[in-house]
Formats: sequence, C-alpha cells, structure tokens
Amino acid sequence: MNISKIYWSPANYNENLDWDILYPEPKTLFKNVLEKKEKNVDKKDNLFLCPSVKNLFEKIFVIKCPLTTHYKIKNNIIIPVSKNHLAWEIPHKSIIKGSYLFTINLPYVFFSEDDIEMTLTSPFFSNSPHLKYSSIVPGTFNISKWFRNINFEFNIWDGNEFKIEENEDIAYFNFKCKNNIELVQFNLNKDLKKILNTCAESSIWEKFVPLSKRYERFKQSQLNKKVLKLIKKNIV
Repeated sequence: MNISKIYWSPANYNENLDWDILYPEPKTLFKNVLEKKEKNVDKKDNLFLCPSVKNLFEKIFVIKCPLTTHYKIKNNIIIPVSKNHLAWEIPHKSIIKGSYLFTINLPYVFFSEDDIEMTLTSPFFSNSPHLKYSSIVPGTFNISKWFRNINFEFNIWDGNEFKIEENEDIAYFNFKCKNNIELVQFNLNKDLKKILNTCAESSIWEKFVPLSKRYERFKQSQLNKKVLKLIKKNIV
C-alpha cells in the first residue's frame, strides 16, 4: 500500500528554550489500545481484527499530557494548583452559558503533500478522567492547503476546576487518508514560524472568510511549495 507522509512539529516556538522536550512522537490509537489488550483473546472476540475499527484506529494519533496539570477557577480567573503544570491562556470568552474556555500551551503543527483532512477531537476511546471536567473544542482543516498551529482549547462544563494527569490522553488527531501514514518530525524554524503565524492570524487581517478562500490564497501565493521546501530542509 502507498504511504502518505505527514510532517509534524511542536509549535511551541521559543528562540531561547527548546520545548520539544515535552513532545514525544504521537502514536496511533491502534497501538495505544493494543498495549492494553487482554492475552489469549478468541478471534471472534478480537476487536482489533475488525477491518473498520483497525482502519480507523490506524489513522488516529493520540496526544498524551506531559505534565500533571491542575487548575482551579475562581472569579473567572484560572489558578494553578499542582506543583508542576502546563502554561495556559484564555484566548476568548465562552459563548456557552456557565462554561469557561482556556488553552493549554502545547500546540502542534502538521503538513502534507497529499490532500489530507485533519480533525481534532477529544479522546473518545480513552479512559481520560479529565473528560468529566471538560471537552476539547473540535475542528477540521486540510493540512496540505493550510499551515497553522493546532491548540488544545478546552471548554469546561459548569465547573470550577480542571485536572489532567501525566501520560493521560489529551486529544486525538484523525487524518482522513486512504494510505498508510508515516509521521516525519521537522524543526519549526523562524521562516516556518512566520508563515504559521500569518495563517493562524488570518482572521485578524481578513475577517469572516471561509477556509476555501484561505486555501486558495495559500496555493496562489505558492506558500504550499515554500512550506514543503522549508520542512524538508529541517527534518529531524
């Protein structure tokens, strides 16, 4: 079977610090669940032999939390409780009554030559206790036609705290792709960061524009070719 290469990088760019230390390579949901498989399972009971399940699980990559992170929310202010924790920010207010939005500082970026849609979701097939507090704000875009960071933005449902343990599954990246997937890590340098920021802030300099038009601009300016060239020069 053909292989689609998906290039990925931590998007937590800092000229003075290398935060890649918090980013192990993502692994598939198939491998993630297979590690918990019971021994001596009868074939008729083996979930992993079901083609529809296996095919889906091999296209989903799991992101795990690198640090135990516990926050309390008081008077609309997030207060860290755990000794160690991921940084956070509040990009905007929630439009859902009684809930809060915040983003942990663990962004990723993906890119591909092949035409691939990427969807971010909560870890729906993981035993992740943080789901009792909140859900990831989901989203979808084409990683061959746009180059921007993906943030983990949480919506807290009617609560006043958020807690996630080290190595707990945070989120899934689901890639709509017929081929097998090979992840290839690259370094996000200054030139790539500039392009990423331009795409990420596109709603500021061009408001209320559909993704299709943003894709068109990206292609017409040949940024897709420029990004790919820069990525290949910076493979880990």
